[in-house]
Amino acid sequence: MHPTSCRVRVSPRSHPLHPPTELSRGPVYRRHRPTLTPLYPLVQQHLETFLAQAAEANPMGGGVPSWVERDFRAYLRCGILAHGFARARCAGCGYDFLIAFSCKGRGVCPSCNARRMVETAAHLVDHVLPPLPVRQWVLSVPKRIRPFLHHNPAIAGAVLRILLRAIRTTLRHASPGAGPHAQIGAISFLHRFGASLNAHFHFHVCVIDGVFGEDAEGSVQFHEATHLTASDWDQLQHTVRHRVLRYFYRQGLLERHVTDDMLTWQAAGGFSIDASVHIAAHDRAGLERLLRYCARPPFALERIEATSYGATGGERIIYRLPHPAPGGTTALSLTPLEFLERLALLVHPPRIHRHRYHGVLAPGVPTEGGSQAQVSGHRARA
Repeated sequence: MHPTSCRVRVSPRSHPLHPPTELSRGPVYRRHRPTLTPLYPLVQQHLETFLAQAAEANPMGGGVPSWVERDFRAYLRCGILAHGFARARCAGCGYDFLIAFSCKGRGVCPSCNARRMVETAAHLVDHVLPPLPVRQWVLSVPKRIRPFLHHNPAIAGAVLRILLRAIRTTLRHASPGAGPHAQIGAISFLHRFGASLNAHFHFHVCVIDGVFGEDAEGSVQFHEATHLTASDWDQLQHTVRHRVLRYFYRQGLLERHVTDDMLTWQAAGGFSIDASVHIAAHDRAGLERLLRYCARPPFALERIEATSYGATGGERIIYRLPHPAPGGTTALSLTPLEFLERLALLVHPPRIHRHRYHGVLAPGVPTEGGSQAQVSGHRARA
């Protein structure tokens, strides 16, 4: 049997019938082996201690949230054949191999996080976003109000709606020929983490760079935002800042003197909107890279190093930062329990979507004779 006749490509190390040759190069299947990573033994050896200490530190004895503990324990079973597997068979050569069950976790498991990131980006590029220009809008808010967003999904949703309304108004004004009722098409990603394993709630919104309106015949027409300038970004940032602080005051989350003081802060008072990343209409590879960045997990496995040093030989976890911190720090040095505490804070809560659809891409838009169906038609024509 020729090596290339097999319909399933597996790792040459695990496939005795397929030696590595020039003809057999290409994507291969390699079984997930979490026990060989520095994260698995860290969780395996220190999880029970971390859970016990968290329960003792909580006056009510609650410890970490139930979904966090469930995510950690599921990770210890992910990719382990002893916890279940499926047997696959190659129809070409008859070779059998095992595929271990995955945990489908939402925060701890690097393998499941990476797979979800890739699948999400591929789905959005292939089936959702038409070949139109896309711009990324990133909103960061002051540290003073981030805990409200982190712990209350309703507040985070309200801030996101404020941002989307401001973007829609800005794009209407920047799109020649757009009417007052033109709609945007957007996909938002709610990030609960920063680059240094810290809780940093912010928003990434990928917006089709223009608006959709109906022409005289009732069909959807796309108007590209060709008149968007940096001054529009500044005005949008000013609008979002005032509306968010007004919302927090009206909801009784901040007192009047606090919001008035925050409006006097320099550098936009901690509010920041960046819209510098723009993807051309037919740059599908660039769009997929952007979506992978937006759907990325809270940490990267390749940045984790376990080491022991010092007089006591205590174990330390080194986490390499993707870029230097404001103080010049390039890596974090944490004890195993400190590292698990940071990961626990970043586990995504259950029953809360990691990304959402808005405007003409929203699921509530009519699909027969309505905007969404016609946007799909526009996708095919473009």
